[in-house]
Amino acid sequence: MTVPGGAPSLRMATLARHSYMLPAALTLCVAFMAASCTFAQTAPPPAGKTPTPDSQQPPAKQSTPEDPFGNIASPTAPPDAAQESQPSWLQNFLNDNFGFRKEIMSEFDSNADGSGASRQSVGFEILKKFSTSTSTIASFDFQGRLVLRNGYNAVPNDMEGAGGQGLVFEYHNLYLDLYNILNPLMGDDARAGSVGRFNFRIGQSYVPFGLNLQTDTHGTLLQLSNGNNFGFDRDWSAGFWGALNKNLNYDVYYLVGSGYDLKFKGQGGLGALRVSLSDRYSSNYGFEGGLSVIGGERLAMPMTQSDGVPATAVPVRLQTERIGIDGRYRHTAPKGLLTFTTELSGGRDGVNPVVTDLHQAEYLHGSRRWGVATQFRRFYQDHRGANSSIIGEFTWYFRNDVANSNSHWIKLNVERQLQNVAAPPHTIVTLQYYLYL
Repeated sequence: MTVPGGAPSLRMATLARHSYMLPAALTLCVAFMAASCTFAQTAPPPAGKTPTPDSQQPPAKQSTPEDPFGNIASPTAPPDAAQESQPSWLQNFLNDNFGFRKEIMSEFDSNADGSGASRQSVGFEILKKFSTSTSTIASFDFQGRLVLRNGYNAVPNDMEGAGGQGLVFEYHNLYLDLYNILNPLMGDDARAGSVGRFNFRIGQSYVPFGLNLQTDTHGTLLQLSNGNNFGFDRDWSAGFWGALNKNLNYDVYYLVGSGYDLKFKGQGGLGALRVSLSDRYSSNYGFEGGLSVIGGERLAMPMTQSDGVPATAVPVRLQTERIGIDGRYRHTAPKGLLTFTTELSGGRDGVNPVVTDLHQAEYLHGSRRWGVATQFRRFYQDHRGANSSIIGEFTWYFRNDVANSNSHWIKLNVERQLQNVAAPPHTIVTLQYYLYL
């Protein structure tokens, strides 16, 4: 017989033989222990707990040689935590392949007559890619500025300033790219062989003529020749671009021909084709180049009768034809990098032949902290004359990463006009502060 909480009766009998006091003490001890067990069995449960009958209690595990931890109870699973809320579509949009860049620009310029002007702006660029688990299917770019102008001088990087004084909002990129757009029409083998060949762009971006498509001149003072050549370097367009093969890329577009603003004034628009060297030539040999052709009808602002239409401030339709060749070469130089750029083109505006040429040389110190550049630019139209300038520029860089994703500089630019069909040639000095991050 075993007493709850006590020892076997045989052990008690053995102890009793050694002392006459043991029977009484044992009797008292047994009574006390029996009372303790009775109290434990009848004690009320803690507040909020429901007593469980012994028959419902699972048998306690015992340790065994095979399982020395058998008597250790498994941890009780905590109550289910509230499930985290799912991110909204806006959170997904902003967190997945989304970039937001900021821009600050301050620019002051003055000509030899003392006529000063200033341009202050804050801007942004939104870059968004849309991807599946295996590939990027589209991207979007929107770049804009809020600009405050006071006065105007015809500096190369402010074509919009002639008609926009005071506070205005400008957009400089607004387009959507769709990658490998013909994939849904192809089988698996054909898709694998056409990666990067058939991409589609629609919106406002650089005119696909010359090196502009390969050169971001959004923040720089020095510009390429399309502004002189067509009256704008960006236009509204739609077209295909991609790789012809491992050596050549192509761009083929329809352009509205209205320039900065999207306008339809009866113009037929422009068709453009450019074939250029692939990126491997730039990466391996430092060389870029291409051949461009453009033709059709655009809107222009003729100020003399030499364009074949009366002088007016209202945009008119102008038949335009151009063919051009361009090249850029980079090469290491003592403690730095030299870059040479050339764009040459010829054609017609209306019945008048036109010729455009641009030549530029740059030196960037190996520290990427400072650089110098010079540019000669000229636009000639038969029966009208030529506009030409030579420009010198010094730049001090606070930040200047290779990818141009983080730029911070001060530029001093001096332009000496050599020929000007609208006014006597003069000199313009420009000081620019620029930050993009």
